[in-house]
Amino acid sequence: MFCDVRGGPAQSAQHSDGFLDFASALVQPEVPDKYPLELRSTPSVDIVVGHARKDQSSAILVSGLARERFGACSLGPNMRIEVVVRGPHREVLEQTATDCYLRSPGHGLPAQAHFAVYLKSVPPPGSTVEISCQPG
Repeated sequence: MFCDVRGGPAQSAQHSDGFLDFASALVQPEVPDKYPLELRSTPSVDIVVGHARKDQSSAILVSGLARERFGACSLGPNMRIEVVVRGPHREVLEQTATDCYLRSPGHGLPAQAHFAVYLKSVPPPGSTVEISCQPG
């Protein structure tokens, strides 16, 4: 499941983690993340993968994978992915969020969701991107 972002689910799928990243790496080398990331887990949900990269239009795309922890009390499928950009002196430069819907792939596996959010501006050098998941 992809969280809706600018361009809709079809464009989000082009930027997803997992198989599409693997397939694109065969065609072109992966660009390393430009910004340090802080993946913030909660007692119920882990952010297991996170990226912050420039896309073809030079916008910054923050994407990744949220997964419910094994044995955690379910908070329901509705979650919010929160992204906070902090400047070199830890000041908040930008804060944004998107709805995220955790879905189980079945077979007793934990619920998970891919997410993608575009930042409104390009953070200056030395910035950090924090990603967390909160109840919706």
